[in-house]
Amino acid sequence: MDKIRINNLKFYTHNGVLKEEKRLGQQLEIDIELQLSLRKAGETDDVSQTVNYAEVNEKIAQHTSHYSYDLIEGLASGILDDLESTYSKQLKKIIIRVRKYSVPMPSIFDNIEIEMEREF
Repeated sequence: MDKIRINNLKFYTHNGVLKEEKRLGQQLEIDIELQLSLRKAGETDDVSQTVNYAEVNEKIAQHTSHYSYDLIEGLASGILDDLESTYSKQLKKIIIRVRKYSVPMPSIFDNIEIEMEREF
C-alpha cells in the first residue's frame, strides 16, 4: 500500500482534563498517515488522482482550532471522523498520532503520544 505522511504538524490548542490546560493552552504535534493507491497519481501527475495533502492539513487545522477536548484521544477521533467523511472512497487506512508535551505529571519524559487508526 502506498502512503502519504504529514509529520509533526504543530497546533496550539486548548485541550486537556485540567482547567489550566484549557485556559492556558498548549502545543500539540500531529502525524497523519494516509494509505491509498498512488499509482494513477504517479502515472498522470494529476493532483485529482490523489488526496491533496494541503487540504488534509487545512481540515486538521480547522478541527484543532474549532474544537476542544479533554483527551487527545477525543481530538484524534474527531480528526479521523472528519477525514473519513471526506476521503473514505480514496483511502484504505488512516493512522494518526498526537503528541502532548506539557503534561502535568511528576515524571521526566519527552511527551505522551497516542495512535489511532481507521480502515475502510
